[in-house]
Amino acid sequence: MGCLMKSNEHFMQMLLGLSEWETGREQKIGIQELSHLLCCTPRNVKLILRKWESEGLLLWKAGVGRGNHSRLTILCDITDFLASYFQKRLMDGKVGEAVELLHHKNLPAGAKRLLQETWDSQFGFVAIENDKRSQEILRIPRERAFSTIDPAFVAVAAESHFIQQICHTLVIFDLATQDFKPQLAYAWERNLDMTAWTFYLRKGVRFHHGRVLTGEDVTYTVQRLIQLDSPYRWQVDDIDWIEQRNDGAITFHLRKPNGFFLHLVSCIGMSILPHDVLFSESAIVGTGPFRMVEFTEDRLVLAAFDDYYRERAILDRVEIWRVPGSCSSKQRYQLSLAEDEATEDDSKSLEVQEVGCHYLNFNFRKPGIQHDFAFRQAIKLLIDPVQMIRDLKKETFTPAGSFLPERSQRMHFSSHTIEEAAHWLQKSAYQGEAVLLSFNDTKKVREEAEWLHERCQRVGIRLELQGITKGQFLSYDTAQHADMAMMGEVLQRDIELGLMEIYKNKCSLVHRFLDDDRLAIVEERMSKILQLQDSKERMRALEKMEDILKDEAWLLFLYHTKRFDHYHPALQGIAVDSFGWIDFSKLWVKSFVTSL
Repeated sequence: MGCLMKSNEHFMQMLLGLSEWETGREQKIGIQELSHLLCCTPRNVKLILRKWESEGLLLWKAGVGRGNHSRLTILCDITDFLASYFQKRLMDGKVGEAVELLHHKNLPAGAKRLLQETWDSQFGFVAIENDKRSQEILRIPRERAFSTIDPAFVAVAAESHFIQQICHTLVIFDLATQDFKPQLAYAWERNLDMTAWTFYLRKGVRFHHGRVLTGEDVTYTVQRLIQLDSPYRWQVDDIDWIEQRNDGAITFHLRKPNGFFLHLVSCIGMSILPHDVLFSESAIVGTGPFRMVEFTEDRLVLAAFDDYYRERAILDRVEIWRVPGSCSSKQRYQLSLAEDEATEDDSKSLEVQEVGCHYLNFNFRKPGIQHDFAFRQAIKLLIDPVQMIRDLKKETFTPAGSFLPERSQRMHFSSHTIEEAAHWLQKSAYQGEAVLLSFNDTKKVREEAEWLHERCQRVGIRLELQGITKGQFLSYDTAQHADMAMMGEVLQRDIELGLMEIYKNKCSLVHRFLDDDRLAIVEERMSKILQLQDSKERMRALEKMEDILKDEAWLLFLYHTKRFDHYHPALQGIAVDSFGWIDFSKLWVKSFVTSL
């Protein structure tokens, strides 16, 4: 079997270098050229060719004498060969190689149709039969590359959701009740001045590697955030020391009163990790309903954890495959049903209003015209969200005047003219210098950046565009280069914590673009907010902070988005979790899918 696999891989390696893949068509190619394609000596090429001839894969005619070219003819059914090879790539998790083959320019039309059908059948809910029972799997296509899923550094909504399926926190914020529910802790209490918070750990909670959760794991998780200087470190900076008791209770002793502490221990950075396992991003160990099986640049594979301390997930596996340039989020929860069982019209739509917004941010860490209030006002009028939504026909967008859609809905928005923008530009110190705008390099945001570029040209602003990936936004020092940036924030279910993160998390573009003076203003306000015990008071204070951003034009709010995910009516247990994703652990299918 191993020799056959290697032979097939060699044969595919040769095909990728040929100009023709049609069965029965003779083509010229020399031994030296094949030697280069197969990365072996001419002698070995001749041995491989004889083997392929004996297997009926091809016919080889060696050219004898000057001017007589060697000729090769493919004899095997190329569609069958490619289909088998394609399926093997998918089974081995080599999704990138499978996608490359599917899009290869030489792929014959018949083979392309077959491979496309095979590809389409991979996604949604599928059942794979094995010796014991059917495995129920959800496969989700995803266009964007994976970024970090280390709880200490995660900064993207989807990756945060994946962590929540693998790891748990002490408590969790409940979206429906707007209150906290037990998770790894079954109860908690605090002292009167809010400087000591005690959590009672559940008994018998097991990590994916089998060991029972203890207070030492909680302490390790906090210390890790500090030692790594995590962007979430601010959430544990008030902790003076941690007391572990024999009864399984753990007490956080704080340096000063903190009425916001429950929000902080429920955050993604406080996902509890085991102290006795060296952390690896490709083998994260947690206590959640799914354990990590595989994490590569091509896919993330999660399997149900049989010893989960709550109800076992009904799904056996969840696989998120990276599919560059060939999928839509609308495919996210489709079922792979046979054609006679369902049609596209059977799909239902799940409408998800993303809490958060897209915005344009000015970089005050770098010298430049963006420090000029009149210039910022000119940009504000040029990137008028009402006009942009109208021009770009963005039906699922609504203008934003806040990070929160509910607050924006209470505001009035009107369109502005190019002449108004030109008036503010004349009042500024702008002298025709280039202004660099970085943006999240997706098709949607690039379209918006190019729209702004055209409007800037009309008033004489020389805007330069720089598309970078979300991963580059997090690793690349944007603050050293960009004068402005376009970015989006998706807040978690705990809106208060989400808003605090915007200002306090060092990965946040808002935080990274504030200079020391502006940052001091923000820090002073956030420090006071953290000490407020009443949620309504905190929200009013956070709204005032938001108004400063807007009035001073430190940041320009652009738009909110809605997302529509399609799903089959047989899909049950739909519960939108934080970050606008469905909780995988609750999903099941009433009338199951065709087997693969």
